[in-house]
Amino acid sequence: MTSAILYYSPQLASWKTQLDTLLLTCGQAVEWQAVQSIDQSPVLSVALLAEKDIKASDWPLLASRKTIVIVDEWSLERSVTWIQRGAANCFARDDEHLAAWIISELSSFTLNPSNQTENDVLQVIIDAIPVPIFFKDHLHIYRGCNTAFCQSLGFSREKVIGHSVYDVAPKHLADTYYKADCQLLAKGGTQCYEAEVRFSDGSLHEMEFNKAVFTKSNGQALGQVGVMLDVTERNQLIRQLDKATRTDPLTGTSNRREFNLIIHDEFNKRKHSEQTLSLMTLDVDFFKKINDKFGHGGGDQALQLIANWLQSQLRTTDTLFRVGGEEFYILMRDTDIQNALKTAERLCKGMATHTFLINQQSVHITLSAGVIELAPTTDLESALDMVDKALYEAKSDGRNCVCPVFQ
Repeated sequence: MTSAILYYSPQLASWKTQLDTLLLTCGQAVEWQAVQSIDQSPVLSVALLAEKDIKASDWPLLASRKTIVIVDEWSLERSVTWIQRGAANCFARDDEHLAAWIISELSSFTLNPSNQTENDVLQVIIDAIPVPIFFKDHLHIYRGCNTAFCQSLGFSREKVIGHSVYDVAPKHLADTYYKADCQLLAKGGTQCYEAEVRFSDGSLHEMEFNKAVFTKSNGQALGQVGVMLDVTERNQLIRQLDKATRTDPLTGTSNRREFNLIIHDEFNKRKHSEQTLSLMTLDVDFFKKINDKFGHGGGDQALQLIANWLQSQLRTTDTLFRVGGEEFYILMRDTDIQNALKTAERLCKGMATHTFLINQQSVHITLSAGVIELAPTTDLESALDMVDKALYEAKSDGRNCVCPVFQ
């Protein structure tokens, strides 16, 4: 007598005895194992689940098991609903009909030799392609893949075929794939998106998914086929290039382009919050003398030393920008004009007393500064113009001082 394992949910505990007796009389021995949720039953196993025990979060897993949903009151509409969700079938508590179905499912079957030969040829072809390829049915179950796909994920083909994304990927990633699959099947056509994939070595790769729906002759969706391209290095290069366009190559601080991108966002946030925002403009006094004395190499070294010193004096919420030549901006969040003025005076005094070493020679450097609070009622362009004029006024007043803008 052959034996098989049937998994069942809590609501069916008292009912399985009479079903088991009926199966035994038909020569089908069954080992019953209780599960609290469908994910506790193995993929491709036969699972009997009471409708009341099934949560919406279980639906994506129904098709990767041979799931039989047991309802209190059967109807064609209810049965079709569960089948569309991925269940293999839906029964009321009708022992004989359910027993017959179980025996049928547990019986062995053979594939058509002709179809198997065609499948073998197709498998050889897609295995030769070096990028991951997969296809799923309309219930999101993997029905085929190539060697590159298995190698990427670190699973054998047997651990992929008949399984869902929830069986081969962490849940937070599987949720992303499943949502995209649903959207593609709903609208048809093609789909391209990027998402992370955990590879067999545990590393996360950024992958570009290119997928398409395949259909019956009547247009009904049969499933989807997809190709994954590893775009991790490409995206890293794009991010590096983007960062380079926002960074001053000499000092490593943010540049004017980054300032122009950030200032508008910060100013708009200021309009809709109680937080204060101030801007400081700084210029190195008599910088030409440093260039004349030490050459452009010495001037570059001086700018690097100045930027490093300024950065060391700022809070993590402040942002330093080199906006051109020897001129710097400091954007100070949560800072009103009084505190901005105190910070500017502290920086000017600290810079004047600090000793820099350029080409093995001690050098003292001073700064001129302008500060303004970017009030929500202020026109941003006008405010930037005013603080620049304040800087020039500080330089006209003898340098090594701060000129605030009070509005």
